[in-house]
Parts: sequence; C-alpha cells; structure tokens
Amino acid sequence: MNSSGRGRRKTRPRLPAAAGSATQMEAMMDEEAGGSCQNAGQSGDVLPIQPQLVAAVTEQVLQALSNENKRGEKRRKRQQKGSDSKRQRAPSSSGTEISWVSTVHGQISNHCTKAIPACLSETASKLLEASVTHKTHQSYKTAMSVFQKFHQKIYKTSPEFPINVAQVIYFVSWLQLEGKSHNTINTYVAGLSYYHRLNGFTDPTQFFIIKKLIKGAQQLSSTPDIRLPITPQILQKLVQAVKYTVSTKYTRLMLRAMFTLSFFAFLRVGEISAKSLGNMKNVIQMNNLTISEPLKNAKCMTLTLRHFKHNDSCRPVSLQIATQKCKSICPVRAMVKNIKVRGFACGPLFTFDESNPISQSYYTSELKNALMYCGLDSKLYKSHSFRIGAASYAFHSKISEEKIRLMGRWNSSAVKRYFRIPVFDTIEVSPQN
Repeated sequence: MNSSGRGRRKTRPRLPAAAGSATQMEAMMDEEAGGSCQNAGQSGDVLPIQPQLVAAVTEQVLQALSNENKRGEKRRKRQQKGSDSKRQRAPSSSGTEISWVSTVHGQISNHCTKAIPACLSETASKLLEASVTHKTHQSYKTAMSVFQKFHQKIYKTSPEFPINVAQVIYFVSWLQLEGKSHNTINTYVAGLSYYHRLNGFTDPTQFFIIKKLIKGAQQLSSTPDIRLPITPQILQKLVQAVKYTVSTKYTRLMLRAMFTLSFFAFLRVGEISAKSLGNMKNVIQMNNLTISEPLKNAKCMTLTLRHFKHNDSCRPVSLQIATQKCKSICPVRAMVKNIKVRGFACGPLFTFDESNPISQSYYTSELKNALMYCGLDSKLYKSHSFRIGAASYAFHSKISEEKIRLMGRWNSSAVKRYFRIPVFDTIEVSPQN
C-alpha cells in the first residue's frame, strides 16, 4: 500500500495560458472525467466533473475570444488607414454609385482596378439606377437625408455606416414621434436597407424587432377606410346632376365622360387629372384612346394605359370598354360626345386648352358639387369612390378576384380592401335615353 501510494503521482488540472483548440479542451475534460470515473469505480458512485475546472476553462475561452476580437478590430483599423483606403469611395446616399470596397464583396486589387475600362463602371451604375424607379431613388435619397438629420439631433454626430440595430430602433421611434405615417416610416427603413445591401453591409433592418416596430407603427397610425363606393345608381345621379351644377356645355360633357370612364376603367384620380404641372406622367393622353368606327355608332373603345402606379416595367395594359344598355352612364357614348366638342388634337384626354390636363383640385371640387346636389355626403364619397365602386360591383357580379385585379391594375391582393359587401341584391338601373 505504501509503495503503491508513493508511486502514484497526484495530477493537477493544467489550465491553458490561452484558449486552445476544441480538441485540447475536450481532452482535458475527458482526462478529468476519466480520473473521476476511476475513483468512482472504487467507491461505486459516479462523481460529476469538477465545476471549478469547467468555470476556469470557460473563463479562459471567453478571454481568448475577447483578445481575438480586439486584435481583429486593430487589424481592420490598420487596413482602413493603409494605402488602399485612398481608393475607397463613400457609398452614395442615392444608391447609384458602387462602393469598390465592402465587407462582403471584398477589395478590388490595384492592378485589376487600373485595367477596368471606365465604360464598365458607368454601365454598372446605369444598370443599378435602372433597377428601381426614379421615384424610388428620390424616396431613398430622402430617407438617407432624414436619417442624417435624426443622427445629428440625437447623437450630435454624423452617422457612420454600417449602422447598428439600436440606431434603427431609435430612428423608427423618432419618426413615430415626429408624426410620420406608417408608409413613410416603412419607406425610410427600406431606404436604409437598400443602402446597406447595395454596399455589402449587414442589413440591420431585417431583425425581428425592427419588423415588429414597423408593424406597431401601422397599428397605431391606421385609420378605417370610410370611403363609400359609387354604384351605378349613384353614377347615374351624378351624371344627371352636372346639368345643374355646371354652366357650360363643354364642361358638362367632359365631366360626364370623366365620371363614367373613372367607373368603368377603374381609374385613379391621378390618371385623369394632374396634381401639379410637374406630376403629369400618369395622366391619360388622347393617343391612349381608340374608338371603333364609325364614331357615331361606336360599339366599344380601347383605353391603353402605359403609365400607372406600380407599373415599374412600363408594360402597357389595354382595357376594352363596351357600350352599356343604360345610355346615361355609358362611357362610350359619353366619350364620343366629349370628343365631338374637344376634337382629336393631341394632349391630355381631359383638358381645357389641349396642353394641360384638368387639375385634381378642380375635378374634386366639381365632384363635390355634384354629390351635394344629389344629397350625398362628400366626406364619404371621394374621387377614389369610382374605383372602389367598380371593384365592389365587379365582385358582386361574380367576377374572379384575379380578373378584377387585372382590370384595376392592382399588383397584389390589396384589391380586397376595396370590396364592399352589399346586403341586398343589385337593383337594376332603368335604361334612360
């Protein structure tokens, strides 16, 4: 017993000076566990691994990881201060320039950069610019400008990119306090996302908490849509009302054509009138309309829309509109009468001077006068009520949702928001001459 006792050497657990490999740690754990099991075999009990050893190894690993992170940070700073940093270009706030150095795509070596023709860089920038619409570019540019304003006000410094999740959280909160709508907040966050992904940065807007914040903004800012649909019966009343609310024949014929076409073509107000002279891209032109000959006995007309909301591809959509049994609300007859006094001159389809379209303010004002004459609440019926009424009437007529979506140029299931479910069957409108 004494000799065996002197021959046995007591071993102490050796801790690594720095974090070793996973294999080394496992070996240490196995060695200690083996010794414990051997002793346990003599006593018949199973002893756990010593908690002091686990804690010591864990502490060493964490310390080693911390040291490695510090060394990596120092290496990154040295690289940024090196000669290559002179070639780095700050990412464009509009998202149309290419950053030749990024955390994901890596660096382009000097000899490769010198060999690349300038035309390739210019073409790449043009392709990126063409990937999103001009309006989207402007929205993202505004988003970056607003974020810089936020950062200057809250952090008292200019932002450095990439930003972290906390900055996005506070940015969304700040926008909410500033009274921005959910759509505006969502657009600004999308701008930050586009900026980061384009430049190869990790996108901080994709975290779960950011999505929930935006959802919360939507819940707090959402208001019920109280706009009512303009039905064929109401449309008939409006068409008859302009006889008493408008003094000139030209304006009466034009408004009747505008009202009926808005309903049967699911038109947005921006497609028949302009909010401003600088916002006329989507306004329907005379050359967008084709009426079957002879004009006096026209049976149908075709409206070709090339520019409208969400049509980023600029692919035209043609709507074939047939004559209606009820002559008072027939869009083809109303359009023929309007063209007879307007003429076939090029320009906006609805105009006073053949060059400028009808303004939205004028159109909504005349619609309001007609609604008031009919005894209808102008707070519940708006210019968009024609589009809502057309979608609701088509839905009640058993037309499929997919076809309604195509007719109204909706690019998603958002069309469902326009369905107003009737509580009575449709009351037929008596044809009137």
